[in-house]
Amino acid sequence: MISKKIKIVVTGGPSGGKTTLIEALQRDLAGKVSVVPEAASILYRGGFPRKSTVPGKIHAQRAICFIQRELEDLVTVESKTSVIVCDRGSLDSIAYWPGHDDDFFSSLQTSRELELKRYDWVIHLDTAEEVAFDGSNPIRTETHKEALELNGMIRAAWAGHQRRIIISHFSDFLSKMTLARSVIEKILNGEDFAQISSFVSIRDS
Repeated sequence: MISKKIKIVVTGGPSGGKTTLIEALQRDLAGKVSVVPEAASILYRGGFPRKSTVPGKIHAQRAICFIQRELEDLVTVESKTSVIVCDRGSLDSIAYWPGHDDDFFSSLQTSRELELKRYDWVIHLDTAEEVAFDGSNPIRTETHKEALELNGMIRAAWAGHQRRIIISHFSDFLSKMTLARSVIEKILNGEDFAQISSFVSIRDS
């Protein structure tokens, strides 16, 4: 079993099932995991300007990253659970950053290596196929094509993490969520990356 706090980031492209998974974890694993809410949703629903200009995008992503860090640190310090699940993570912002990755890291006074080290595990949920794409979220403004592009950029942003599990689109959404939840439960049970990766490969084939 886990003897120290483990931080997991749940990420992926729009309409990948991230929100559904987070809500299921909060409902079914209460007392076992603590959830860090998505900083972008908090900001935009609170009235932060969502602009398409370069300065607008830069300031929005800086604000999201700063709030993300503080939320993660607060939940980690105050949580009594051994596992912290983050609804997105700091490197997601690279997919929305209007300039070069180096400019992002310079602006936030950090590096890819430092941000990757913030998280023990990364679970990436791929964007759904067009027939299953959910556009009902009022915060979501992307078309399916744009969502697929963002999914690819988010994948690239987290490249290099040593414990990244990618769960592709399933025709059966429930099966995808069941697999993702099983991964979380296996982490809770202390299984290592090789075991979990092999499990996902079999189920995802």
